[in-house]
Amino acid sequence: MSPAPEERISLYEFMPYGAPELMEVAKKYMYRATWIGIGSITGVFAIMFVVNLIIAQQQKAIPVVQMQVSDLAAPPPLSQDTPPPQVQVAPAVAPPAAAIPVPVPDAEAPPEQTIMSQEELQTATPGVSEEGSQQIVVAPSEDELPKFGDYVYVEELPEPITRVQPPYPDLAREAGVDGTVNVQALVGKDGKVKDVRVVKSIPMLDEAAKAAVRQWVFKPALSNNKPVAVWVGVPVHFSLH
Repeated sequence: MSPAPEERISLYEFMPYGAPELMEVAKKYMYRATWIGIGSITGVFAIMFVVNLIIAQQQKAIPVVQMQVSDLAAPPPLSQDTPPPQVQVAPAVAPPAAAIPVPVPDAEAPPEQTIMSQEELQTATPGVSEEGSQQIVVAPSEDELPKFGDYVYVEELPEPITRVQPPYPDLAREAGVDGTVNVQALVGKDGKVKDVRVVKSIPMLDEAAKAAVRQWVFKPALSNNKPVAVWVGVPVHFSLH
């Protein structure tokens, strides 16, 4: 059975006004906030006290020298009896005099020289003589040939004109030996091979390669438009296929 409307109104009159939950925890939060504020203020004052203490210690560490007035020297007198030191002035130096040019005799030019003609050069050149309309040219000696490994300046290297293929040695063919033998050939001024050296050897093929290269004929190397003797590399290939 539900209470009458009059009874309901009377029950509400005894309930507290506002939010009862907040009122219950208000005291606890107020207590906590009060202690936090007191602690913060105390911490700030403690930090300031420590900082002032450190500053005071540093100021005490600075040495202070105290002197008595009697220890100070007397100031110099205002009136100076001794004359000031004399400033030495350097003696005047005479200005440099202008140089006077001295005339010298002109150098005499050498006497006029004439250039020899081609006919005079041919006549004066040793080793060349004329018999009628034929000219006899003396061949250069073998001593003028460069040694193996000597560098000779050339403008045009020798070019092979006649190539001789080497015969394949039977012993090397049966043994199945092939490859490339590198030979250095000394090409003379006449384009013929004067000497040969093996620089990359295949023992069963060296002699055949040297014999073939000795029969080659080259267009000689040129230096200042003149034929010169020079060493040149010649690869000799041997193939079983």
